[in-house]
Amino acid sequence: MRRDWGMTLVVAAVVVLSGCAAIGGGTGTPDATATERTEGTASTTPADDSAATEGQADGDGTPDATETGGPTTTGPAATAEPTTPEPTPTETPMPTLTPEALATPSDGESLPPGVGANGRVNETALLVAHLEAINSSGWRLDHRNGNDTRVTYRVGGTSYERTAEGVTWYRDGTTVTNRTFFGSSYEMTATHNTTTGLSDPAGTVVFALAVRLSTGNYEWTGTTDVDGRTLHELRMTGTSGGGSTLDHYTGRMLVDDSGRIHRLHGEVGENESVADAYEYDYEWGVETVPRPPWFDGVPRGVVEKTPGGTALNVTMTGGPAVPAGAEFEFSHNGTAETVTLDDPLEPGESLYVGLREEGGERSVTVSREPLDGEGLRGKQTDLSGTVTVGGTEIDLSFTAGQWDI
Repeated sequence: MRRDWGMTLVVAAVVVLSGCAAIGGGTGTPDATATERTEGTASTTPADDSAATEGQADGDGTPDATETGGPTTTGPAATAEPTTPEPTPTETPMPTLTPEALATPSDGESLPPGVGANGRVNETALLVAHLEAINSSGWRLDHRNGNDTRVTYRVGGTSYERTAEGVTWYRDGTTVTNRTFFGSSYEMTATHNTTTGLSDPAGTVVFALAVRLSTGNYEWTGTTDVDGRTLHELRMTGTSGGGSTLDHYTGRMLVDDSGRIHRLHGEVGENESVADAYEYDYEWGVETVPRPPWFDGVPRGVVEKTPGGTALNVTMTGGPAVPAGAEFEFSHNGTAETVTLDDPLEPGESLYVGLREEGGERSVTVSREPLDGEGLRGKQTDLSGTVTVGGTEIDLSFTAGQWDI
């Protein structure tokens, strides 16, 4: 069963962030030389790795400029990826409309969830409908907030995000990234039942969308034809919560009958002269998630505690073997000790690390078979270290269990 990973987070965010003022964009202004996007004419008449691509292409099969020309899968290269191109800016900024200036849906017109017959919008109900679509369909999102741009995919539990700093891939608690700011060129983290919660990069943009919908009031203005599809246009008529602290805040949404947001864009700032553009541009029905060219050169694994909590169980699931001689720091409940691999740890193989006590002394035990004995209950357990694969350093980290807080 697919986990409704975004629903609890974002519905809670709508409530909590109603008083949040941190909704501004970046510090720069949109690129005035970029090509303007067209959106059709608005009508004022009331109306396993989730099939991740092995090559260097986006989900639509088109090569991605930041994914081509990368290293082979025999070992990650330390070269940085090119800067992510910014999405095209929005058209001429729109004013915030007043309710009196808006059209009203005709009797019997099909409207998205959360849009009433009088044209007024329940933003929370619309967000819930959008999240239901997010959980049941593959999608790609081009997101812009001032100078910050990112491209995010999510299909069948696998997520991918590309920013100017690099690429992050995620599935079932395993994160692989080259967004490292110092030290090793690549990083793989595996978590299970941890205190810190989700590592899914898609959660960041979903949370940001919740902020937008919780700080603006929208009303229906008509319909728009986009690529042969009729979408409902919703425009911001006022602000709420943290949005009320800003002198300039605009928004326009294009939504289909099921409540899926296809595009949300506008400007936000202390005043119009310093306002930044923001944009959410969704593509629905995406079937594949890209893989960066260095993906298969990074060891990947999953982690959990064995039944009864007797040991930490690390199982490698892909990429090259973790080489013999690799050293890891094991830590649990105040005990810290270095663990060294005597033999390579290949994909499909498991490593068990536990604690034993003899003569009042605690020691760490390592095995390729399940361990019995003293458990690791009630505490967070971590195994982390830096390995060298194909001449490139890679940080690996495996964490399971809750902190005692």
